[in-house]
Amino acid sequence: MENLLPAAPGPMARFVGRLRRALRRPLPGYRDYQALLRGKRGLEVGGPSKLFRRDLPIYRVVGGLDGVNFSASTVWQGRIDEGRPYVYLKGLNGRTGRQFICDATDLGRLPAASYDFVLSCNNLEHIANPLKAVGEWLRLIRPGGCLLLVLPRRESNFDRHREITAWPHLLEDLARDIDEHDQTHVEEILERHDYTATPETPDRASLRARALRNFENRCLHHHVFDLPLIEQVNAHFGLQTLLRSETSSDWITLARKPGAAP
Repeated sequence: MENLLPAAPGPMARFVGRLRRALRRPLPGYRDYQALLRGKRGLEVGGPSKLFRRDLPIYRVVGGLDGVNFSASTVWQGRIDEGRPYVYLKGLNGRTGRQFICDATDLGRLPAASYDFVLSCNNLEHIANPLKAVGEWLRLIRPGGCLLLVLPRRESNFDRHREITAWPHLLEDLARDIDEHDQTHVEEILERHDYTATPETPDRASLRARALRNFENRCLHHHVFDLPLIEQVNAHFGLQTLLRSETSSDWITLARKPGAAP
């Protein structure tokens, strides 16, 4: 698969980036998230994620974490292998789990109620049938376990000119069992995409070419979320939203599945 990311930054840009990350403080209230996940075993869909290392430092406190990605080759992670270590923390205190390769809406290989929590960061918007995905993730969570969702704010990225997805549309996608071959939103995306934010797809022709290969690359944002829509997703599954946060780029919720906490 071709590299769809912008060119790598130079040494000085990388140094400045590392310095800024080192000086950045975690999000207000991050200890509340840590308290709910400390010592617990979970699964991350579409990771690993920089946000969970520093801004919302979950990785350092969990008891264990496996990862699942849709392909052995992704734009974000490069080459990954089934069964190999899922490295979610690097360095002297590095931590690893097990890497799985399967679609986020079809995790049937993993047993029900096998995890205390599921993490998903900037991932659900890439899934054509988000309610089907969330239902599958909840199948893996024990009663009383938690689902932590992070979704991008449209004003922070190339979706800034798109409308928030309507709740009935998500229900319709679920009822129709929409899969990842879906191209429903391509014309809307081509019309409203902020091309100044994506130098790798600077015009309609390049974005259309990538969109037509979306089943392979999963780069499309099928849907656009705001906090009320995320809350509707949680409520649809009978989840209790315990924590809510926002950054300049993301919406964050942590919700609990009904039942006794693990």
